[in-house]
Formats: sequence, structure tokens, C-alpha cells
Amino acid sequence: PALELLVDAQGTVGGATGVNCQTGETWVVRAGAVVIATGGCAFPSEALGCNVLTGDGQLMAAEVGAAMSGMEFSNAYGLGPAFSSVTKSLFYNWATFYDRDGQAIEGAGSSRGRSVIAQNLQTQPVFACIDRADAQIRAWMRTAQPNFFVSFDRQGIDPFTQHLPVTLRLEGTVRGTGGLSLVDPTCATSVAGLYAAGDAATRELICGGFTGGGSHNAAWALSSGFWAGAGAAAFGKDARSRASRT
Repeated sequence: PALELLVDAQGTVGGATGVNCQTGETWVVRAGAVVIATGGCAFPSEALGCNVLTGDGQLMAAEVGAAMSGMEFSNAYGLGPAFSSVTKSLFYNWATFYDRDGQAIEGAGSSRGRSVIAQNLQTQPVFACIDRADAQIRAWMRTAQPNFFVSFDRQGIDPFTQHLPVTLRLEGTVRGTGGLSLVDPTCATSVAGLYAAGDAATRELICGGFTGGGSHNAAWALSSGFWAGAGAAAFGKDARSRASRT
């Protein structure tokens, strides 16, 4: 793992250092520039893929003075089964939410009304049934997101006819919006020589204060990775041509 960034005498980022866990030895990489592409922070939320997202990349950037942006929009929670770590929530737009007595909860919903679900979860379990999807939509769902159904199939649950317990799991800056502030179209941060891509960077540029979700953040990861890589390469090439660095 990387533990900290290196900076030169002018405060420009020029590499990183960390430890080799197998040998205990320290490693050092000196570079013309660095891209933080370590993902977001949702540790340890129990959402799929999030338990290892410690936010170390954002911390290392903050330690050298990089500014954050939009962190107040990073308390995003994903909706999913109470017995599963999968938080894909698109298909819950076709769901009705029920209390323990089987009564529909007024105002509860996935896109609008998630706060109602959260309020009810404070005092009672909440159940969902994707009972507003017709046969054609059900077939499309199976094709569009097959992994959504894995946990149901394993337990013999039909989410279209049976009530299943749901919960909200923290996804932090993974589904949220905040991250390292970007100062120009090359995805440069406020510290010279340091760039950011994907969930490590703010998504306000494409989402404002709203959650980036899966589709927005996936497109952003691909695009910002290209821009940050090109920007860092150009910066590093220019830094090498000007002078040696201490």
C-alpha cells in the first residue's frame, strides 16, 4: 500500500512511498506527476465492494494540501436487501414498500421517498416487492442486471411476488458526489503535480449536489481517468524538461 505522497522543494507532488507487506521493506516511486485513482470512501459500510474503500488516497492528497469539494453531498445510502451487500437500486423504482403488517408505506420509494424508508427503518423493518413490473419489464431486468437477482435466486426468493426485507447501506463518496477538488479540465487538483480521477475526485461537475449513482460515476471514471492521465503525463514531461527536482 501507498502511505504518503512525495513533494519537492517547491511543494509539487513528485511520487509516492509505501511499504511492501510481504517483505516489510519501504518502496519509493519518483514521478513527474501523480494521479489519485483510489476510489471513494465508504469504510466499512458492508455495501458490495465498499469495505476496503478507506479513503487513503484522499487522505494522502489532503496531507499535501489538496482541497476537497462537495463533501457535504457524500452521505449517500444505497438501497438493497437486508441479507445482501448488493445495493443496485434501479429496479426498486417498480417496487412497493410495506411495513411488517403488509401495509403499503405511504410516500416510500427508491428515487423519491427514500427518506421515508429511512425514517421507518428507525422503528420497524421495511419490506419491498417489485410488484409493479409487468412480464416484459421483468424479462428486461433479468437481462439488464443479472447480478441483482443472485442473492434472491440463492435463497429461493421471488422478488416480484414475495415481500423481502430491505435496508440502507452507506456508500459515502462512492455513490455520493464529494472528493478532491479539480481546478481545470485536465483533472488537476489544487496542488501542482497532483491529479485525481474517478470516485476520488468530486463529481459536482456532472451531478451538482445529487448522487452520481452507478451510470454517472462509471462514465465519469472512464472520462476523468483519460483526462487525468493525459494531464499528468504532460505535466511530468514539462517538469523533467525544466530542471532537476529536490
